[in-house]
Amino acid sequence: MKKRIISVTIRMLWEILLYLWQLPQNLLGLVFLLALRPEMRLNDSGLAIVYRSRRMKGGISLGRYVFLSWSQATDRTVFHELGHCLQSRMLGPLYLIVIGLPSLLWAWLGDRIAPGKSYYCFYTERWADRLGGVKR
Repeated sequence: MKKRIISVTIRMLWEILLYLWQLPQNLLGLVFLLALRPEMRLNDSGLAIVYRSRRMKGGISLGRYVFLSWSQATDRTVFHELGHCLQSRMLGPLYLIVIGLPSLLWAWLGDRIAPGKSYYCFYTERWADRLGGVKR
C-alpha cells in the first residue's frame, strides 16, 4: 500500500513538472479550449487530450492539448500531432519558437515558398511524423 502511494505521488509530481515545463503552450492550449469549445473529445492518450472542433481548420498541438478539424481527425493526423506533443515535451518552453511558429508559417506560406513540395517535407512536420510513427 505504501509503495502504491509513493508511486502515485511520484507520477503526480512528474505530471506537474511536465505541465510546467510546457507551460507556454499549455496556457495557449487552455485558451484554445475556451475559445473553440470543441464538440468532441476523441481521447486522452496520456500524452495529450485530443479534441475535435468544427471551428478548426487543420490541426494544432499545444502542449497537452491537440485540436483537430472534423475532416483532419484521422489516425494518421492524430499520430502526427502526438509527434508534435513529444517535441513539446523535449523542447519545453522553446517549442513555440523552434516548432510552433515555423510550423504555422510553413502551413500558411509553404505553397508559396515551395510550390509542389509536400507539407510534410518541412523539418517540423517530418520530425513530428517520425516521433508519431507516421509513414508517408
